[in-house]
Amino acid sequence: MDAKLVYWSAALANMALIVVIALVGVRRARARAFDAHRRSMLTVAWLVLAFLVSYVFKVAVLGREQLELWAPSYRNTLHFHETCVLIMVLGGFGAIVLARRLGLPRGPTSPQVEPERLARGLRWHRWLGRGAVIASVLGLLSATYVLQGMYARAAG
Repeated sequence: MDAKLVYWSAALANMALIVVIALVGVRRARARAFDAHRRSMLTVAWLVLAFLVSYVFKVAVLGREQLELWAPSYRNTLHFHETCVLIMVLGGFGAIVLARRLGLPRGPTSPQVEPERLARGLRWHRWLGRGAVIASVLGLLSATYVLQGMYARAAG
């Protein structure tokens, strides 16, 4: 098996883990287990960061994919996937920044925040988080299709 296929297979497994942990984090938030929600989402952030760092090394060592050899459907799906990942990263980063600014999770020792500002911040935190989770699910589905195409070309 080609080294790039091994790398992208591991990256897909990482993306699946990201989605699972993010969905667990959403369930924890709905159950009002906010400390557990925070741990889940920070774990996701570290997994995303680990992938981004590994990608820099992958490009340095193995090079880029030869997209000109790919069928248009796979290239277009890859671009869609990259857009999903960008939305996931920006949404997740925005949700983390808002959570820190608002002192989330809120506890008895948290500093006071004006109720209207807190409500508005929580609303934005939810929107950004939901967008990131939806983008991660779409990113996983599109990555699966792209990897399937890579395997088909390798067998080809």
